Amino acid sequence: MPIYEYKCNSCAHKFDLLRPSALSNEPADCPKCSKQSSRVLIASFACRGGATLSYDSGPSGESGSGLGGGGGCGSCGGGSCSTCH
Repeated sequence: MPIYEYKCNSCAHKFDLLRPSALSNEPADCPKCSKQSSRVLIASFACRGGATLSYDSGPSGESGSGLGGGGGCGSCGGGSCSTCH
């Protein structure tokens, strides 16, 4: 199950929540004030091992896709990595 980040619409408290992806966009109750919270969209990705992905080039060299082809994560240097697929 993925972990999602939420921010309370009332008290602005940020928190993480482990929940099924089917519920990812549903409001969550704030653990601080119990009001509804909205999911925060995160602009970066991480692969296994905690290394961040590069957005320089994609599988065929197109800019912005960031998955393979010279991009990849810092632990494999791009291409077909056995640890972050």
